[in-house]
Amino acid sequence: MALPAKLTAAEQPVATWVEGVETYFERGWTDGLPVVPATEDAVWRFLEAAGRQPGDVVITEPVRRRTITAEKVAINAVLAGCRPEYMPVLLAALEAMGDPAFTLHGAITSTGGSATLVVVNGPIRRRLEFNSGANVFGPGWRANATVGRAIRLITLNCLGAQPGVLDKSTQGHPGKYSYCIADNEEENPWEPLHVERGFAREASTVTVFAAEGPHNVLSHYGETAEAILVTLGDTMASLGSFSPGQSFLVLAPEHVQILARDGWTKARLKEDLYARARRTRADLKRGGKLAGAIEPGDETQWVHRGQGPDDIHIVVAGGGAGGHSAFIPSWSRYRNSLAVTREVRP
Repeated sequence: MALPAKLTAAEQPVATWVEGVETYFERGWTDGLPVVPATEDAVWRFLEAAGRQPGDVVITEPVRRRTITAEKVAINAVLAGCRPEYMPVLLAALEAMGDPAFTLHGAITSTGGSATLVVVNGPIRRRLEFNSGANVFGPGWRANATVGRAIRLITLNCLGAQPGVLDKSTQGHPGKYSYCIADNEEENPWEPLHVERGFAREASTVTVFAAEGPHNVLSHYGETAEAILVTLGDTMASLGSFSPGQSFLVLAPEHVQILARDGWTKARLKEDLYARARRTRADLKRGGKLAGAIEPGDETQWVHRGQGPDDIHIVVAGGGAGGHSAFIPSWSRYRNSLAVTREVRP
């Protein structure tokens, strides 16, 4: 079918590029940083790269009855500074966010202040140059920075999650600007995340997770698996982020090499950390994590983080040197959002 002659979004004539950038600020269509003005030609290039029509529905948010079309995704991808070939990754991430298990409305509106962590797996990581190495949560890589930023702009401009209005985050965190990493499958001695979640190794996927920011797990002098596990388990059991929700561990290559050397499998690692990440009911009440007074038996009754070992998702990322891994807990004091994976379709 021939493409329609015009897009549906309203055009705003401007005299100069700078005026265009300032117009986005005036309309409240940015994340606080300058955006790339979305010209009609640019939006068409993004749609054509994805093989989508402007009116194709990508996701529907049922609570506020918002529908996001491919045209709106393309516009925000241009604004974020994406390249057209990033569109399939972005579309797969949004489709995953539309899964009821992700709890989209709650994740973008709650005082908990979550951001959407995006983890990229498979051959598309290398083809589009997603970073899984040094400074993986930081700046410097266009694919990571702009795909994560596009997700944020779409929640702002298409779902209305303006800070302080619909987005009620008490504090938020820097990942709300951009929060996208790749799994370093080449340094991973175990199954990569997407294979563990039922996809073929040669498939490319994105996994989304409504999450807090990364909590540093520093174990520089831990030369054995046990030393690293003690620090990981202690971080996961901290009261501040304790909940029955899922979590991610982003293990640094240095830590992974020690764990693999000492014979640890991913399944055994999850079981061990689930056992370690626990607090007594008395601790949870003292810390305001549970309501009510401490009762007989609370000092000896244990509560684990998550509902089982499989609630711990493990990926490998980070620079080759340094004993820094990261624990990324779920958003919310409850179990409100689960990780969702979708295949990237070229």
